[in-house]
Amino acid sequence: MGLLMDGQNLAACHRMRLQDVGCYLLVAMGGTALSILAPHDTERIESIVIEEMIAEGLHRYEPDPRYWYSADGVPYGYVIGAPGADVDAEELRLVEQAAGMAMGCVVELHIFVSDRAGRLALAQIAQRVAGRIEGWVFVELDGLPCPDLLDHLDGGGRCVRVDGAGYLDAEATARWINHPDFHVVK
Repeated sequence: MGLLMDGQNLAACHRMRLQDVGCYLLVAMGGTALSILAPHDTERIESIVIEEMIAEGLHRYEPDPRYWYSADGVPYGYVIGAPGADVDAEELRLVEQAAGMAMGCVVELHIFVSDRAGRLALAQIAQRVAGRIEGWVFVELDGLPCPDLLDHLDGGGRCVRVDGAGYLDAEATARWINHPDFHVVK
């Protein structure tokens, strides 16, 4: 697909491009990813993603500036491209309908190892980026979400529900992060 990372050896990453997809996607061995659909061009969005990575206290990996590390050495990264095969067409239509505008970009934020604190940081970065770019964060809910969680998300912000998952605007994402059942599916 796009970037192939094993989380253990960042320097050994390989970059591939699928001509038929037309964008870069993130595939990882381990770790967690969050996607953000957005109605803006990639150039504008990348500067915002970089600002939010810095705001979270992450530091750039100099050999490849798309990759970052936390102070305790946890590796993060991002890829920005057009929604392609990784976004279900019907789900994209539902988000566009709720947003009232076309989604022309997808941001993939990734932590390359399994790290609970890193998952929270990843969600916080996603929420702040979504708030600045009118984005929608894709959240997989482990199993069927409890009605309390869905009511909580619907109580503020907007949530487009899709089979055990949802696309949350920035306000709903903030409510999700602050809910006692907050989790990120690995």
